[in-house]
Amino acid sequence: MAKVTKKIITSFSKFESEWEKDAGKPENTIMYYLIAALNIEKDPDLADAMMTVIVSKKDCLKKGGSPSGLKLGRSAKYFVGQFKKNRNIARSYVGGTPENGYKFSKSSLTMTVVKKQDHGKGMKIFIQSGGKSNPTPLQVRKNSSGQWKLLEYSSVCTGVQKTPEELGDF
Repeated sequence: MAKVTKKIITSFSKFESEWEKDAGKPENTIMYYLIAALNIEKDPDLADAMMTVIVSKKDCLKKGGSPSGLKLGRSAKYFVGQFKKNRNIARSYVGGTPENGYKFSKSSLTMTVVKKQDHGKGMKIFIQSGGKSNPTPLQVRKNSSGQWKLLEYSSVCTGVQKTPEELGDF
């Protein structure tokens, strides 16, 4: 197991420049996706622009006015909707658990990588969620610039366990 620790980023330019420095490691790209997902709570447009930097260009559409010049395509946008519906999903990958009410430290986001599998040109990486029993798989591949980009990440936005308070509210 390996840990990736970063701080929350709430500025597009800082997000992009930090990711570009860290994009040589596949697990870092996954962490930046989670940072973008955490931004959905306060600024969905910012989160969308952040995600366009780290997902495959096939998952994006051109958009003038966006800081990246892109916006998420339909399927990638669906995942944003899942994070919006349940803010605990993104929180569960960076320290949140049902027991702690999915609280996390903005200055010490910690993601746990459980396993990495090399798949020729790409890699499958499994990360642990504090709200799921099984590790979550994501697929990444290195682009022509040597940056790791997300290719398959639908499993990351699936539901998490309810907090004890939510379970007791029936």
